Amino acid sequence: MAAVVVGLFASATPAYAVDNSIVATTPGAGTTIDTSPTAIDVTFANPVGPGPVLTLTCGDPGQIISTAPAVLLADGVSVQLTVPTPINKGVCTVSWQVADTALQPAGNGSFQFTIANDPAVTTTVAGATTSLDPTASTVPLPTVPTAGGGIGVTVDSEGVSQGPMSLFRLLSDLFVAILFGAIVLITLYWREGIEYVLTVRFLRTIWMAGLAVTYLYVGALGAVTENKGIGAALTPSSWGALFDTTPGIAAIARMLLLVAAGWAVLRPERIVDPNSTMLAIAGPGVAVLTMAFSRADSGFIEIGLGLVHVVAISVWFGSLVLVARVVVAGPGEEDLTDAVRGFAKLSPPVIAVAVVSGVLQGLMLTGGDLTSAHGLVTVAKTLVVALMVVVAMASRTFVKMRFRDLEELEAPMAERLRRVLGIEAVIGILAMVFSSWLVTLAAPGLAADAGPALALGPDHRFINSSMAVEVSVRFTERVGQNDVRIEVLQPSTGLSGLAVDFKPPIEAQYTTPGMTLDPIPLTGTGAAVLDPDDGFTLNASGNWTIVVRVGPNVVAQQDVYVASAADLTATTTTVAP
Repeated sequence: MAAVVVGLFASATPAYAVDNSIVATTPGAGTTIDTSPTAIDVTFANPVGPGPVLTLTCGDPGQIISTAPAVLLADGVSVQLTVPTPINKGVCTVSWQVADTALQPAGNGSFQFTIANDPAVTTTVAGATTSLDPTASTVPLPTVPTAGGGIGVTVDSEGVSQGPMSLFRLLSDLFVAILFGAIVLITLYWREGIEYVLTVRFLRTIWMAGLAVTYLYVGALGAVTENKGIGAALTPSSWGALFDTTPGIAAIARMLLLVAAGWAVLRPERIVDPNSTMLAIAGPGVAVLTMAFSRADSGFIEIGLGLVHVVAISVWFGSLVLVARVVVAGPGEEDLTDAVRGFAKLSPPVIAVAVVSGVLQGLMLTGGDLTSAHGLVTVAKTLVVALMVVVAMASRTFVKMRFRDLEELEAPMAERLRRVLGIEAVIGILAMVFSSWLVTLAAPGLAADAGPALALGPDHRFINSSMAVEVSVRFTERVGQNDVRIEVLQPSTGLSGLAVDFKPPIEAQYTTPGMTLDPIPLTGTGAAVLDPDDGFTLNASGNWTIVVRVGPNVVAQQDVYVASAADLTATTTTVAP
């Protein structure tokens, strides 16, 4: 076709033809660019007729680069030449020849640009599989429309980080556990406690602090879920997406349960009233249970162990803090020694339950892999808990020996016990820090239960050494709806604006929209997935050009063949699981 058009130009040169001229090019004439362009754009001064011819020659000696035919864009003055294969560094010459709208020759010419670097090396490993980094998390990509150009939904991102969310979750866990454990101890062994102003003030302070940080936790979780800034996610009207995730539902339920707990905290006599005791315990008690649903990837067994574990931990830790901060705050009467003895009686069984359930849960989550990030943090938490148990047993032995016949709590005894219990409480806080950390890490033992199996083709690696970026792209590679899995292999952090373009085959570019995943909510090592319900559809067979970008910068690109139903019937190809 191009030869025919050139022949027409050569044979018809009427006197009234006016030569066209270039007003702008991308890359710019005479400029140097870092790496190979994916397309060359030329804008002319006057309207261009059908069939413009652009030829690309690069290197020394000049080698004609295989490209698609030049395309006249809708504005009538711009011509685009797609470069499907990355070009090596060197000087490139773009030669052009155009006609006017009356199909009369309107001039020709050329311009040059220089490519400074060779393209990044890309490799395709057929049939290979990849595993998530131990610190990786699997998160859903934004929904991608199937029509209208296939541009992915753009989500306003303000540098969302999971750091604030993890902090607020930890503080919420601490205050909820303290409130529940304190109410349990008061109900069982220290009903006189609500008569102390210090006790009432303690309960109300813990309740208000817990309510505040839980509200911030819900907002931060919403920000991470929707890839928004925390400020934009603090209004309840923006929490709709949280109802689509188990941690989100658990977080909202926790906040509502804490609000309900105010019924007893603001009227503490309801805690010891036999007619309302169960209701007083129910609010903070069920709020504690929500801690077991912080992981989106947990199975029924893991959640069951988690429920037992968080209840035992909360009773242990909450009653410990109440005794250390309130009961032994100073000398007092016999009810204080009764409270200490009750705590010493209550804590051993709940410690045993907490330790056994924690060990079983740890074994299931790590899957025996102690070399992963999750496994190493589990080992560290185990050591901290072991230290806490040693201190706890020592303090309980002390109470058993010294408080057996003690009628009043004297100042020296209160001070000694306060120091020991204070150390135990600090170690307990450290153990909960490790627990909160574990929630953010991928559990090797849950890898097989991370979600439904995806129908994925081979692993395509996109590597750019100069950018220190390596991304794996896998998708179904079939016409129709596709599963997609994008995994960042490096860098571990600091990535911003990751996107993947799926450009249709050259022969179908006028009838088939491309698809773009942008933004992909990954800022470092980790994986994001789309299943068919998310509407990612490729509507033509042939070589699709896959371009991985970080913002406007191309990491690498390569062509991947997308098969039609006829192709599958002819070759009986099966999709790699």
